[in-house]
Amino acid sequence: MICPRVPEGSIPGHAELERDHAKAQKSLLVKFIHSCASAPGRSLFSFSPAFLFYSLDGPASIMLKGKNFPKQPNAGDQNMTFLLDRLTSLFRTKPRLKPAELQAAFRAHYKDFRALLTANNNALELMAEMEQALTAGRSFGMTNIYKMIHHLTRLADGRYTELDQPFRAITKQLEQVIALRSPSAEGALILSMAEVDASAVDQVGEKMANLGEARNRLGLRTPDGFVITATASRHFIEADALQVEINRRLKGLDLDNLEELYTVSAGIQNLISNATLSPELEEAILNHHQQLATGSEDELLVALRSSALGEDSSNVSFAGQYRTQLNVSREFVVQTYKEIVASKYKSQAIVYRQQRGYRNLDVHMCVGCLRMVDGAISGVLYSRAPDDPRSPYVIIQAAPGLAATVVDGSGATEQFRISRTPPHPILHRQSAAETPTSRLTLTEPQAAELAATGVRLEEHFGTPQDIEWSIDRSGLLYILQSRPLGRPASGGAQETGEQHATANDLPEPLLTGGVCASQGVGCGPVFMVRSNLDLLRFPKGAVLVIETPYPDWASLLNRAVAVVSETGQQAAHLATVAREFGIPAIFGMKQALATLENNSLVTVDATAGKIYAGRVEPLLALASPKPNLMAGSPVYKVLTQALAHITPLNLTDPASPFFRSDTCRTLHDLTRFCHEKAVVEMFTFGERYGFDDKAAKQLVVDAPSQWWVIDLDDGFTPDFDPESRYIDLNHITSAPMQAIWQGMMAFPWAGPP
Repeated sequence: MICPRVPEGSIPGHAELERDHAKAQKSLLVKFIHSCASAPGRSLFSFSPAFLFYSLDGPASIMLKGKNFPKQPNAGDQNMTFLLDRLTSLFRTKPRLKPAELQAAFRAHYKDFRALLTANNNALELMAEMEQALTAGRSFGMTNIYKMIHHLTRLADGRYTELDQPFRAITKQLEQVIALRSPSAEGALILSMAEVDASAVDQVGEKMANLGEARNRLGLRTPDGFVITATASRHFIEADALQVEINRRLKGLDLDNLEELYTVSAGIQNLISNATLSPELEEAILNHHQQLATGSEDELLVALRSSALGEDSSNVSFAGQYRTQLNVSREFVVQTYKEIVASKYKSQAIVYRQQRGYRNLDVHMCVGCLRMVDGAISGVLYSRAPDDPRSPYVIIQAAPGLAATVVDGSGATEQFRISRTPPHPILHRQSAAETPTSRLTLTEPQAAELAATGVRLEEHFGTPQDIEWSIDRSGLLYILQSRPLGRPASGGAQETGEQHATANDLPEPLLTGGVCASQGVGCGPVFMVRSNLDLLRFPKGAVLVIETPYPDWASLLNRAVAVVSETGQQAAHLATVAREFGIPAIFGMKQALATLENNSLVTVDATAGKIYAGRVEPLLALASPKPNLMAGSPVYKVLTQALAHITPLNLTDPASPFFRSDTCRTLHDLTRFCHEKAVVEMFTFGERYGFDDKAAKQLVVDAPSQWWVIDLDDGFTPDFDPESRYIDLNHITSAPMQAIWQGMMAFPWAGPP
């Protein structure tokens, strides 16, 4: 095969070029130099130029051009290695076979050749994805490289077995990179909240470590309790080979197959929930639970909160991805703990980790066990506006009772904007339509206390905070959670399309209103999700339309182009994840389910709170590029190191004396070597096997040259006489060959100049 020459050395980005080159070869003629005759008088093997037509799909044929044309000019040093391989192949001549056996052998070689090309193309596609962005989230395996070596060895009748050595060496280097993990610190099974601060983050997770900082460093009021540590969850999961079985079920999981994702997720969660805790851990949990009791209460109720390693870290919130259970009595504490550990494998958590570049084995589930706060008013506080890190006010979402209805988006809330500057006056107050004015939530002193607390936490942690809080019935403020306020994926406030387009540019919207949960513009067909069955059918590239923004819908965000919800506000967990993923979202859009129609194309301008029919190009021109969700993640770092053993191309010149199997240093080198040698082996089949020219049929066409075709696999019609030495075009069923021939004959040949 004649390919463009490139300078010797490692070429970043070459995988993409080579991938495109391989794609282009799927349905075209591959030219090769056929300069050595196998035997005098055998016209089939005395052709100067020849063509091999191949296709990766459907029946195929070989098409050989006759010798009416002059020989090709000398191709220079680039063909030297090719010709030497050709000469070498003459000394490997096989015994002459019968015509039927010969054709069967040729078919087998062709199938190996085609399989090798398929593996080559798949490998190059994966390399290009990894090299371009490190964001594909697609696992890379050595299967395609191994297949190429296997098929090349078959094509070459057992040669090139020496490729196994560099393949194993590169594979070992990659395994060492991929298996590299920070050592897991051993510690106590349980830590009291009085012992927890940022120094214990590897044992209690970011969520509980931040809560310990607020309690023990700032002196803020938090619920009493304890943390069941990462050491405890590791011992639990690794006992009785539980982790081995989990890994087996996750192996090969296709996240694009939602039914498979939910089935595997449910199975793993049941496996963990039904497992048995060690007597030591169960006793420790119940003893610490008993120590929380004061003796003055009828029954101690606790909240069990997930605090996985990596959760609540900078702009990787895992908001709502794991389970939290409120009002848990003593008899259910142990079982609830197991269920929260199992929630690590909830479907939305699996998808979230994959999108954000966290391996399952990198995440250990810690669980906080905290006394329940009898909340009169609860909610969420943003120490800055989520789309403006310089905003001079804090934002508070408040609702009567517990904060659960605020974060899951199911409850009506009252929103406040409060000055960050003492005495923290209320700048704006917006009540939910469902809340009578006489039942407004926060008083001015309570709002000022919350604002001051939010500013203190931001100053302590050094970044804007997303804070969950509750005020009990005696008026005491409790901090339940403080995590970094995720930044919008676009990096800041976006302007609406109306600021760049005149009224004539934009049609009348179908719907207006709601709140901007995540800025941006998206366009796609409407798909309403009302049930789990709808969820399993959600297509890629659609607009997700829902009634309530439950965190469970987060498993669809990697497929959705926008989200529209009839209820909810910007403090909901789904809004937090949408901002991280850069997915435009409007919450609180009334009548969305009744107004929009399934499969109708709409444009969602979440920044302006408007939905338009069809594609609105002036708005879509302003859409921000999707964020690199993998950047800085553990997988991103591992992938960067692994690429050094995968994508650099050192074997660029087949004529070089260094173009040998023992000089392959990367997987890309192996693919290049296998591809080059496979072409040589395929095109020297005739010399090695003494191919009988009777197997080739002369094509009867009105053309200024002669052509022969060989049936590789059902390329001729069933009624064709195999004993005939001639064939008409109407007896050829190979659609790709017919298409190529039609293209070749589209313009008549005017003769030599």
